[in-house]
Amino acid sequence: MAETTTVEGAEKLDEVIDALVELMRTGTRPDVLEAQRVLLQRLAHQGDVFPSRIPPPLNITEIGGYLNLLQELGQEEIRSGAVASALGVAGPTPGAVGLGGVVPVGFVEAPNDRPEGPAQQSIPPTVTVRADFHAPLLTALAAIRANGCALPLRAPRPQLPASQPGATATSLDDAAVLAALGRSLEVFPGCVLVDPDADPLVIARLETPATSPFLLGARELDGGSAVPEQSWVAKRGSATSVVDDAPAPRRLLEVAPILNAAGWHHPEPVVAPVSLAERGTLVRFTNVTGLVAGETTLGEELGLLYPPAAIARSALSSFTGFVWNGVAFAAPS
Repeated sequence: MAETTTVEGAEKLDEVIDALVELMRTGTRPDVLEAQRVLLQRLAHQGDVFPSRIPPPLNITEIGGYLNLLQELGQEEIRSGAVASALGVAGPTPGAVGLGGVVPVGFVEAPNDRPEGPAQQSIPPTVTVRADFHAPLLTALAAIRANGCALPLRAPRPQLPASQPGATATSLDDAAVLAALGRSLEVFPGCVLVDPDADPLVIARLETPATSPFLLGARELDGGSAVPEQSWVAKRGSATSVVDDAPAPRRLLEVAPILNAAGWHHPEPVVAPVSLAERGTLVRFTNVTGLVAGETTLGEELGLLYPPAAIARSALSSFTGFVWNGVAFAAPS
């Protein structure tokens, strides 16, 4: 019976280890990635990577002798590791501070769409998103792709604005703050407004009624019929202007409702495009999920994504007490 219990315990331990290994292998959160790094470092510095060159101690007196020798030599780190090894627990990580510098959320990479066309070579294969927005965004992109469409994206580089000597700003650039917080996405340039008959994305309205609003539509690219064909009036841009094309039958999937379900919305108010450089707000999305008006501070949000030292060196360090008011971060009243 005892032997059976021992075997079952070993099997359960193997299952737990397998589950942990799988979690470490597939994890995307910054804390999991940092744990991966620490484990690899431990494998490189500890354990039986290098066989011992001295015989194992025969008794507690010999063990004490080794520990005393390490103490006399000032090798406290190795001594601590030896004690931890004897007790069967994890010792200190050589030359590292462990997980102390890990931010709670951070940023990860999501696969990006790279449809055929002149812009394809410039579209990055991945797009940087906040780790807590990663899964909902993947679900939204999968829904768009399931209809034979694509949504090539670009995210502002997640970085804090540098502090400028002598700066005395008393207000914030709302768009820059949302970008630094990983709360902004936009359609990759060259994928919309260039040629509505070839672009993967089109800004258009239904021909009837004539009062239909313009929206961002993803064109069905696989030649299928998953998206109903309707008559659309599409916008075509140039370096200096944007004009309406003649109505034409197209299969366009409205993007906004799908991204809305993942927390991404067009900035308000809606601004129409006026040129290829000034593309308006229908090509942009912001995400304010989790921001509670009157409660969430800018400092709390920054602390989810950046180490304290980086925040202190940035131009936002003076605004960490600003509070989300439902529209932007502002000085508390």
